[in-house]
Amino acid sequence: MSGNRNTQALHQAIVCFNAKDLDGYLQMFHASVLHHGFSRSIGPGVTGLRIFYRQMTQAFPDGRIETDDVIAEGEKLAHRYTFYGTHRDEYLGFPPTMKRIMSAGQVIHHFKDGKSMEVWASGDILGLLVQIGAPNPLSRLR
Repeated sequence: MSGNRNTQALHQAIVCFNAKDLDGYLQMFHASVLHHGFSRSIGPGVTGLRIFYRQMTQAFPDGRIETDDVIAEGEKLAHRYTFYGTHRDEYLGFPPTMKRIMSAGQVIHHFKDGKSMEVWASGDILGLLVQIGAPNPLSRLR
């Protein structure tokens, strides 16, 4: 039962993200969510996630998430996705290139009472930087 509720929360969050409703997207997360795999510079909790996703949506304003796979078991949910967008603003210090990107990733959420309390994320940031033509992209990942 909870897996289904959590899957529905994820689906609704992605609908919001794709509709450019960042506040709606972030409703899936508990205010003090622990997030792993994101930049350490964004800070803790949903406030940190807001900073991360605001940077992404500014750099890729037409960005959208497509779900490739979801597996739910109890209070854990694994989500494999592909992110699509056009690099229209600065991202990680790289000026806009107007290049279209496609970046795969996966996230594991631990839910409690219908909210994501902890999230582990892994995305192909190096592939994204190569797609926008970033010179020496490894220098930004250190």
